[in-house]
Amino acid sequence: MRPGPPAGITGETLVGGTVASNPANAVFDLLHWHISQRSASILGMSSSAIRAQMLKGRETLPPERVALSSAQVVERIRNLSAYAASSLVGSYIGTRGEIDPAGLLEGPGPEIALPVVMKDQPLQFVVPDGPLAPGPFGIRQPVTGRPVDPIDLDVVLVPLVAVDPSGNRVGHGAGYYDRTFAFRQGSSRPILIGLAHHFQLVEHLQPNPWDIPLDLIVTEIGVLRSGIAPSTASMGED
Repeated sequence: MRPGPPAGITGETLVGGTVASNPANAVFDLLHWHISQRSASILGMSSSAIRAQMLKGRETLPPERVALSSAQVVERIRNLSAYAASSLVGSYIGTRGEIDPAGLLEGPGPEIALPVVMKDQPLQFVVPDGPLAPGPFGIRQPVTGRPVDPIDLDVVLVPLVAVDPSGNRVGHGAGYYDRTFAFRQGSSRPILIGLAHHFQLVEHLQPNPWDIPLDLIVTEIGVLRSGIAPSTASMGED
């Protein structure tokens, strides 16, 4: 029988990434327990198998659940000091159950550039000045606008399929983000922020030499700084 969560801790402990009525460390214990349970189920699996399992789980999410989680993540992003201090942010349009940060295109905030996909090429980022149209993979992208160099972006919001607390990420397998931001191996800019449903967070992923780790991870539950153990990480805004 699978063990339950730590004694005295339930899902109601989590309220917007903070503790409702349990001791202060209860939220961290619950987070660590959930990650451990997911990690046990993918132990020994290849990246492609993890990708297939996570995609299946993500694509079965009800649209209203995706919309609610996306809205919660967007609100957390707006409260990040790195985002608030940015002038130019690379974002994306969510698809197939991804956390969708499209809400950031509305209202005040940094200028938003969206990726334009060309098969087997690094991503191009464009600040759109007109309607979006489906690209090679059916994802909406700019048709016209101002191109920007990825190195000029202050922050980049990165889609993902699975992620661990060290910022190691499993993407969709095409390698677009790793190729585009390969220069980050010798730099700390732009800040890379992975957006995920909480269930996409696992205990450990084996990185490849060419992988570019994320600096922050934002879920509907909270914010995790990469490299901090999930049992002690701050899960509120920074």
